[in-house]
Amino acid sequence: MHLRSFSCLLALRYRLLWAQVRSRGGKIVLCFLGILLAGLIGVFVGLGGFGVAIAAVRLGQAKLVARIVLSASFAVALFAALLLGPVTGTAFSDKTLRRYPLTHFERLASRYAVGLFDTLWLFVLVLDFSVAVGFIALGASPWWVAVPAAVLLFLTNYLVAGLLVEAMGRIKATHSGQFLLTLAVLLLALLSATLAPTLARNRFPAPEVLLALRFSPPFAAAALVAGALSIASAGWMLLVVGWLVGLGAALVALERKSPPSNAVAGGEATWDGLYDRVALAFGPALAPLVGKTLRYYVRSHQLLYFYPTVAIGSVLMALMFAHGYSDLLAGFLTMLGAITMVGAQSMGVMPVNVFGFDRSGFRRYFLLPVSPSVVLRAAAFVPMFLGAALVPFSLGLWLIFWRGHVDARMAVMLLLIGFGGVFLFQALALWASLLTPRALGFKEISTSRLSFAQNALITGGSGLPLGLMAGLPILGSRAVLACWWVAPLILLVAASFYLVTLHEGTRVFSARRERMLSMIERGY
Repeated sequence: MHLRSFSCLLALRYRLLWAQVRSRGGKIVLCFLGILLAGLIGVFVGLGGFGVAIAAVRLGQAKLVARIVLSASFAVALFAALLLGPVTGTAFSDKTLRRYPLTHFERLASRYAVGLFDTLWLFVLVLDFSVAVGFIALGASPWWVAVPAAVLLFLTNYLVAGLLVEAMGRIKATHSGQFLLTLAVLLLALLSATLAPTLARNRFPAPEVLLALRFSPPFAAAALVAGALSIASAGWMLLVVGWLVGLGAALVALERKSPPSNAVAGGEATWDGLYDRVALAFGPALAPLVGKTLRYYVRSHQLLYFYPTVAIGSVLMALMFAHGYSDLLAGFLTMLGAITMVGAQSMGVMPVNVFGFDRSGFRRYFLLPVSPSVVLRAAAFVPMFLGAALVPFSLGLWLIFWRGHVDARMAVMLLLIGFGGVFLFQALALWASLLTPRALGFKEISTSRLSFAQNALITGGSGLPLGLMAGLPILGSRAVLACWWVAPLILLVAASFYLVTLHEGTRVFSARRERMLSMIERGY
């Protein structure tokens, strides 16, 4: 590639980076990167700095220190790359670079060569190179082995980040990609929280885990940087080179595949689909509006993001909170608090602003040949049943991962408290929708444009479970199980409040329809 063309692209890259840093999102990402780098420095300081490295070399444990430092650097670089987004950026896509007088190979090379000069990757290169120089100075390895190993590890780290970000971008571009990625991350976090106590008791990972990590790029580079020169060094060098070649080939193959299309395929209107058949269970009067509302929720980004997140996140939080208590039933107590958030957070902000997402289409409710009570009940029943369906699922997921004692009384208490939380939150959400509706886009997730009451309800829906997860273990399992009768009482009170809300909400909806339309169309 011509040096002049590459210098122009590099200058453009730095201008775009500076513009990104000055934006609000760029400042947030920069703050996260600062936290990550501070954590990496904290790991190094926590290990004792250079003093421990010197002692490790003298005691023959240099590889252990090199593995920890290089693996931490590798992981932080990957996480930072995921925060920053695509390694090359939209401005350096193959479609954009076709405007320049570059061949196909030059476009591919320039895209990833320009990314190497980003501040993040320059920092990673300096860090890996400094580790190599430090061990060379300590006499652990010759320079002509340690320096190439550090450079190869840096390039491997860069290619892993590029391959990971590119693959995730293509997955998210598909219809259900975001949902699958969210589900995978949450399941991985849940599995990690489940295995954490076992690893903590053993103090070291299992031999199988160490055997798998032994052939990873950071461990192979650590064997070269901190190991004495031997016949095995050639094998470790070939392993790092093999990683580099394999990742490069995978990245080139992925680049050759055309990205998924964002076009939405048209389809014929169906009047007897799955949603309509489900809506028939609510009776002929409610079925059309229930079917419409059910489609609205299922196709919403709110349900796509929050439904799997809350189902798995509640179990994950319960397991994490239980680790800090000596009570054998602490997991049950923390889950008793966590299950209350299922009905409150599983659909995002849609239940607290159920009419605001219709925007100007809200006036169509005035023209329907049905009473206001039918409209209100159709809008209220769908989120209530969707939230209630998630309660037994979260309970079943917790029973799979919780290793402590569970009996029928505990399971019934969890179900009753979960359903009680659904009734209570959905009733309050219906009042917030009637009294303070806000015009929001169908694809919006942010809560910045909601009213104070709606934001307070969303915040309380997450704050109350956190308070219960922290407070119930303090009371103790004996006191909580002795008051088992509180669970059916809570369900009875919450269900009664929900029924009263449906009755009184119909009168409020009839009296405030014009005012609600004015608030929605004005945006407040």
